[in-house]
Amino acid sequence: MSFDGFFRKERRRDQHAVSTVQCARMNQLRTKTILGKGNEMKRILSAAAAVATIVVAVAWQTSSAEGDKKGIIGITPKEVRWFTPPYYNDGRQRAHLFGDSSEGSATWIDRVKIPGGARVLAHTHPQDEPVTVIEGTWYLGEGEKFDSAKLKGYPAGSFILVPAGVPHFVAAKEGTVIIQLNGAGKFQTDYLEK
Repeated sequence: MSFDGFFRKERRRDQHAVSTVQCARMNQLRTKTILGKGNEMKRILSAAAAVATIVVAVAWQTSSAEGDKKGIIGITPKEVRWFTPPYYNDGRQRAHLFGDSSEGSATWIDRVKIPGGARVLAHTHPQDEPVTVIEGTWYLGEGEKFDSAKLKGYPAGSFILVPAGVPHFVAAKEGTVIIQLNGAGKFQTDYLEK
């Protein structure tokens, strides 16, 4: 073999080796790119599934609260249907404006009518209690025993948030009081005083 032939053969072997290494590297890059895109696609699909689940849950809860009705729901004060739940024995009445607070699955809005002179002994709720005073002056105090000295008056138009688990008591000193409550899930009251 000539000197020139030897170098040509070695050069071809080197080129083939370089070519093989380059192909292996390209295959690794392709694999990483494909796997990277696969992981990114999994993240995108997971996020889309989470968003879809939330949207479906909210839509289901809203539709189950409203029934099959579509459109504007309006209730005038004269159309409010008051009733006395079995757990009210002091003259209070309740009205379900939207949903049902005695059930555990849906969003609800209720009104409570408290006759003048009535008081509600110390109690707690396992969930936050957002209260809007609709009519009259609602008196609220914080503590484990009813204490009229701790009562603070909230006139019509006031908003109050009683956090879950905070012991409180209520009174309607001058005339009937109407408050509006809202929440999700079953409304529950745990009395500390009897």
